[in-house]
Amino acid sequence: MQIRLTVLGPRSGRAARGSDVLVTAPAGTVLGSVAGALASAAGSGQPGRSAGSSVALYVGQDRVPPTAVLGVPPLVDGAVLSLHAAPGRPGEAHDHGQYGSFGEYGRPSAEVARLLVVGGPDAGGVHLLPGGRATIGRSADADVPLDDPDVSRLHCEVAFGPDGGLTVADLGSTNGTTLGGRAVGPQPVPLPPGALLHLGESTLRLDPADSPAAPPLAATPDADGHLRVSLRDAPWPTRPAHIAAAVPAPREAAAATAGPQQPGGDVRPPVQDTGAAVRHDAGDGTPGGQRIPAGGLPPGHPGDGPEAHGSPDPGAPQGDAPGAAGRRDTGQARRPGAGPGGRNGVVGSIGAWARRRLGGAGRGDGEDAYTGAEAAALRERWPDPAAVLLMALGPGRRLWERAPGHPDALTVRLGTTELPQEHGGRRPARVPFTVDLREPGTSALTLAGPRPRLAGLARAVLAQLCALHSPGALEVVLLSADRARPADQRAEEWAWLNWLPHLRPARGQDCRLLLAFDRDQAQARTGELVRRIEEGPADSGHHGPYSLLVVDGDPGSAALRETVARIAAAGPAVGIHVLCLTEPGERPAVDDGVVARLSGDVATTLRVEPAGEPPAEDGADDEIVLDAVSAAWAEHFARALAPLREADADTPGAGSRHALPTSVRLLDELDLALATPAKIAARWAAAPAAVPSAVAVLGAGSGAGGRVSVDLVAEGPHLMVGGAPGAGKTELLRSFAAALASGERPDRLALILLDGAGLERGEGLAGCADLPHVSAHLVASDPVRMREFAQALSAELKRREAVLGGQAFAAWHTERLVAATVPHQGGRPAESAAAEAPALPRLVVLVDDFDALVAPALGSPGRPAAGSVVRAIEAVARDGERLGVHLVAATGRPERTAGTDADERAPLRVALRMADTESAALLVHVEDPAGLDEAVPGRGYVRRPGGAVTAFQGGRVSGRIPRTATLRPTVVGLEWERMGDPPARRQVRELGNGPTDLALLASALQRAAEAERAAR
Repeated sequence: MQIRLTVLGPRSGRAARGSDVLVTAPAGTVLGSVAGALASAAGSGQPGRSAGSSVALYVGQDRVPPTAVLGVPPLVDGAVLSLHAAPGRPGEAHDHGQYGSFGEYGRPSAEVARLLVVGGPDAGGVHLLPGGRATIGRSADADVPLDDPDVSRLHCEVAFGPDGGLTVADLGSTNGTTLGGRAVGPQPVPLPPGALLHLGESTLRLDPADSPAAPPLAATPDADGHLRVSLRDAPWPTRPAHIAAAVPAPREAAAATAGPQQPGGDVRPPVQDTGAAVRHDAGDGTPGGQRIPAGGLPPGHPGDGPEAHGSPDPGAPQGDAPGAAGRRDTGQARRPGAGPGGRNGVVGSIGAWARRRLGGAGRGDGEDAYTGAEAAALRERWPDPAAVLLMALGPGRRLWERAPGHPDALTVRLGTTELPQEHGGRRPARVPFTVDLREPGTSALTLAGPRPRLAGLARAVLAQLCALHSPGALEVVLLSADRARPADQRAEEWAWLNWLPHLRPARGQDCRLLLAFDRDQAQARTGELVRRIEEGPADSGHHGPYSLLVVDGDPGSAALRETVARIAAAGPAVGIHVLCLTEPGERPAVDDGVVARLSGDVATTLRVEPAGEPPAEDGADDEIVLDAVSAAWAEHFARALAPLREADADTPGAGSRHALPTSVRLLDELDLALATPAKIAARWAAAPAAVPSAVAVLGAGSGAGGRVSVDLVAEGPHLMVGGAPGAGKTELLRSFAAALASGERPDRLALILLDGAGLERGEGLAGCADLPHVSAHLVASDPVRMREFAQALSAELKRREAVLGGQAFAAWHTERLVAATVPHQGGRPAESAAAEAPALPRLVVLVDDFDALVAPALGSPGRPAAGSVVRAIEAVARDGERLGVHLVAATGRPERTAGTDADERAPLRVALRMADTESAALLVHVEDPAGLDEAVPGRGYVRRPGGAVTAFQGGRVSGRIPRTATLRPTVVGLEWERMGDPPARRQVRELGNGPTDLALLASALQRAAEAERAAR
């Protein structure tokens, strides 16, 4: 087990600094055994402490007892421990940001009212209001501080009234405060639940203490540092029509594409109807699948304010009244994207309503006003940063709701924009502005602007993607190798990403996290993505899982710039999309997609333009107010996600997020780390009584379930294994025999072993001969013994034919079981009749180097008798299923064994590392095994009868007990900037020259079999 923790050191007059550490320990290890090492790593000033020294460690205000088990809450991945209690009440977690107080382990309390910062340059805050008064402002002394330049130092005040309700009053702010479009003065006015409070560019919303909340998702600890989350099975939403349907055309072509005048002054926006999904609504098509033409509006129109939640407010200011927008007063309504000289709209399709509004034109027939409830539904559909944080902390019901194929997958909210409530001059509504990365025109998104605001916007975009998409649906790759900025500065800015499970490698990437902070790491990360592009899409349309490449600044070299441009252009076809960050004066990394450019005097608004266009001149009133979050908010969010894993991460299409291990001990996969006769006897007793089984664990998979196994009865009857020299096929056969033997008694399962190449290629299957289930072992080097073996195997098939009398093996066993338990007329079971029937265990014939028998080399000692052995094996392949006989054959040259009955009648197939793609395709119908690493023997793919292909790491049984099983827990510091390097592969050292795992298991099986016979 490995978990990542942060330990806060002792106070020294300043905020305690944290040390990130990796704890490696066996399952069940208690905190006390590593407490001293954790304290030393945090700089306790006592480096001489032993690892198990008595040290007080806290999570928030609560001391964690030394007997607490690592890997179980609160000691899970991403947890923060400290050498002192955090300020606050017991039961509260230490808070690393301005989010108010949180309940147990950082979960938000629902016992008091909450003030949520739902939009603006410092969004995402969740502030609890236990009572009294709370000031809101830009000052650090405010109870609710906001990093918003348009907010006064002490802007407004929220207080509880005599009746227990909340009120709000302006404190003489420069830019004013509005509530649902109504200006708020110095006199307190009621603050109703759900109403939107605007100050500066920030928007806040009140959630009352008694508001009904959906129960959180079930999260089950796995004792390995993770919480397995059972995701909510909810129907996917339908997608209504566009409000904004297209990205604007280049300005040079604006006049040529302008539409004709419509009655009443309605002008079609001067854009092409490309269908690109830059929008500020909830959909991209009409229910019938037709798009609304650019500039057209669907029925209804969103609004906000009290009526958005069912509380109409007839006294609110009208239309263009000062203060209605809730921002700096310009004396007129803001036109979306309007610029000097009649420049085209930022998003052309929102230009039509602006022209209608300013020209006094009414809507066309059939265009009804949106209701407030519809506007609220849009904001619900595209969650704000506060909702995203609560989603992670809960975990909330909407966590990871956008599975592959979801209609809203890869759609990101950049901020909010205004739309009129209705055509009669009502106040504007504020609804989300989103970009769909799956659309051709917006498959790459560039965020441009000054670094502080740019970083906040990027954090908000990535956080919502990781909250709404599971690690199985989306992986995130960071490329931050711009040498114009110091490496430590880049690593610190992106440190919050380290905790996200979406950055863990799952596709064989040679790293510990999908990060790149230098040129070598960047070349590795981009090379991995390019290889996926070269392999091509799996089908005509990619529906997930997805990958997002985040490019921060310049990629680092001319070659890397070309590679990133190639990924941006060709990546969407295989589910790879690009998010770029660029500062003023820098060249964007890609010229595709759209650019969301920070604008305004203080960079709190956005303009969205086609990539490749020169930036527009400032001076227009920008319509999109960005959503940005702080670095502290992002770390709080990422730590909440760090321990979460999908409970069903192995479902088809989920996209596994666990990298395969480089080495696997078979006994661990069999839950027999300490193989004893008692454990084995209990396992045998638990086997189904009717028909002998033949299930074998191959090794470890990459999903949450771990192991990969095959069932020769249900999926067989036969298995063909292939691999190049040194790929581990002989070891896989040994493990296969050991796994079969551990599941059934020797009287119910028998094994026959055959080394087709003699002992020319090592010890072969000789180590398995000590298993009590083995009835024969042949080394194909003596022609006489080989012919005897072939005759004996043929005779066994004839004997079974006679015993079964034409019945199938399973039916015969079932009938025999019934006969042994159904009483005769005399009242006693027919045990004597059952006892007279001969024993007929299931038989598995394991053949190594089958290709050496099919095409024996000249001079091979077994060459004269190879043909007779092959004919006997072919008979097993043809008739074995009905007779209860199975064949497991391994070949190093698939082209030599292709066309044989053993190959044609083996629906189960395994390919380890292959010498070429043709051989790989012969075995599992995919070419991936040809690219497996020679340094990782046992890595392979299993193809099942239905065509599903699964990667696995074969279990090793010929090794000895690893020394790591006897080591004490360790605590080492984490070097995040090196997580993108290939992990150092240390050879697993084994204990001395003692018995192998196979010998230990064989001994335990022998003793269990003897005890079983003695008990009968």
